[in-house]
Amino acid sequence: MKAALMTEFGAPLKIGDVPEPQVGADDVLVKVSACGVCYSDVKLWTGRSPVKPSLPHILGHEIAGTVAGIGPNATGLEKGDPVTVYLYDTCDQCAACRAGRDNHCIAMKPYPGSAGRPGGFAEYVSVPSKNALKVPAELDFSLASLLPDAFNTPYHAIVDLARVRFNETAMLMGIGGLAMGGLQILKLVGARVIAVSRTESKLEMARKFGADIAINSTKTDVVREVRRLTDGHGVDHVFDFVTTPQTLDQGVRSTRPGGKVVFLGYSEPIPLNIGTIRFISLTSSRNGTRQNLRDLIGLASAGKLKSQVTRTYGLDDATGALTALSKGEVTGRVVLRI
Repeated sequence: MKAALMTEFGAPLKIGDVPEPQVGADDVLVKVSACGVCYSDVKLWTGRSPVKPSLPHILGHEIAGTVAGIGPNATGLEKGDPVTVYLYDTCDQCAACRAGRDNHCIAMKPYPGSAGRPGGFAEYVSVPSKNALKVPAELDFSLASLLPDAFNTPYHAIVDLARVRFNETAMLMGIGGLAMGGLQILKLVGARVIAVSRTESKLEMARKFGADIAINSTKTDVVREVRRLTDGHGVDHVFDFVTTPQTLDQGVRSTRPGGKVVFLGYSEPIPLNIGTIRFISLTSSRNGTRQNLRDLIGLASAGKLKSQVTRTYGLDDATGALTALSKGEVTGRVVLRI
């Protein structure tokens, strides 16, 4: 099969022929139709990820395609079924898994495209059959590929952790692909949304997707403006997709007493002034659960989610996709069509 191989950190990917993945007894082989390109792929590619993969390596964890092979113990799927792929290969035995919190499995195996497991920048990928979730045949594969991460990550943070309610006010810090998914979820639950970014084109896209207020953080004092917009109270929720010292400070100071700040991005270590967070909840969020992904498939099937894909590349130009994302040139989300 053809694959985009990472053979050197930061160097162009090499398109080469590699053997098709072997399909384990409990696995299925997926013929990849679309694979989203995430900033975590950029971190792996440039060697900035905390865990570095052995080379050569195949990136890509936002996968959608059709079932092309089925292991002898796999059930519930047939060849030709369109699927999207849940990220985490879980033990299904630990307390977290038994409680439905499979995104916190204590014995989790590497997910596709991460260090230790080849991903979807290829024609085929082998995944656990329990992670291949069927989608409607009419659902576009580009949108289906966004569901496991670009939608599942903010969905879990908004619905399960923050439990945002109708008419509450939520602020999104950093309007990238995940935040655009989060914006759609927030509007579906009836929240008022404030979008914050340094990039005007991203704010314009946020407005088109329903943001009530858009703030350019290079031109406006974010905290002062948020306090003004909320009659001095602050927002109910902040979802920080960047999580730098500056964005975290702005988010904390923009939150009302009793409100919540959820950070979904990460960068360098950040010092915390306990005095500033005494009266709010501060937590992190890790992707989502299989049930979250099932919920999202239902929403997408009902036409309630829109694709935020603004750039599409072929497998032969996977390096171009990574480069554009690394330079901050992308508004929305990038997908490889294979």
